[in-house]
Amino acid sequence: MNKNFINFIFTLIYQHKSKHIAIFIISFSVLFLLISTMFVSSSLKNQLMSFTHSQPDFVVQQIKAGKRADIPTSWINEIKQIKGISLTQGRVYGQYYHLASDYSFVIVGIDVFDDFATNELKAIFDDIDISEFINGNYMIIGSGVKEFFDANHYQEYYNFLTPDLEIKKVDILKTLDANSSVVANDMIIMDITLARQILGIENDYVTDILLNVPNDTEWQNIKIELIDLHHNIKIITKEDLEKSYTHLYNYTSGFFLILFMILILTFCLILYQRYSMINSNDKKEIAILRSVGWSIKDVVILKVSESTVIGIFAFLFAFIASYLYVFFANAPILREFFLGSHNIKHTVSFVPFIDFGLIVSLFLFFISFFVASILIPSWKIAVSDIDGSLR
Repeated sequence: MNKNFINFIFTLIYQHKSKHIAIFIISFSVLFLLISTMFVSSSLKNQLMSFTHSQPDFVVQQIKAGKRADIPTSWINEIKQIKGISLTQGRVYGQYYHLASDYSFVIVGIDVFDDFATNELKAIFDDIDISEFINGNYMIIGSGVKEFFDANHYQEYYNFLTPDLEIKKVDILKTLDANSSVVANDMIIMDITLARQILGIENDYVTDILLNVPNDTEWQNIKIELIDLHHNIKIITKEDLEKSYTHLYNYTSGFFLILFMILILTFCLILYQRYSMINSNDKKEIAILRSVGWSIKDVVILKVSESTVIGIFAFLFAFIASYLYVFFANAPILREFFLGSHNIKHTVSFVPFIDFGLIVSLFLFFISFFVASILIPSWKIAVSDIDGSLR
């Protein structure tokens, strides 16, 4: 394409601006919703996958009467005897309910000298005095918990009610960054001894046991040996955790994608109908071009180029607007469909992560319909009787 041809395309766009503005607005709206959904879903899945990568290979839980039960710490030494396991550690965690609001926090009790805790939470404890954390009643809280505490006038500490109906005052030592993880939003991290007191777990018990198995080809054998050791257990692998997170957000984003695909197909039909109903001025324009020597191929290329420019601009504007809406404005309204609001409000920020393969596929799909919507009617007019169109 030479410079004159490009100038002519933009001249035609300006002359037909009333028609193109309507198509642009509809295209922009549909693409904005669709791309924003892709951005939110991709960002959340990326954060969750990053979280699961740092998790242990196996989590062992004891099941009694269909419910999870605390595990005796003696199991840890038994499991350590199984060959192929590199690290074994008990963990204490549980939900603490705020009865007045019916909200819940996830309390995680850690031993900062354990290998799992040191590897996972190293960045958190970089600027914290470990001895102060261990010897005092301190906690590290997620950004959502911090917002909830502030709203209920607990800026510096919180009074936990233990199962023995005793008040346990715990000071806030640090608040996790909103970008840390969507999982950490409602999390409270404290020393394992303090967590046992608040959750009512005996000293010789843990809630589950974490295992690392470096050789993934041995995973199935390790699972069999664990079940032989204790039959009433549930084994959750890192892969199971990844699949559950993937399924969760694929289901949510898939639901939206189906709705938007229906919407975009409806839009394409409207677009095709809009361009099929070419008025007399458009017919005259094509007839004049044919009469001054333009070939059918040149006319079709001109009209397709005119339509494609509108589609490209609509896609670019929708892409930029979606990026700003999700990663700068934090996707208000849309975020609630993915994160929910039944518990503590999520204050996490969406970390930019773009699946360019999906974006390119959407662009090609969208532009293809744009081209098809103008190609057929333009070709029909270009091959029709010129004299009839000029009259």
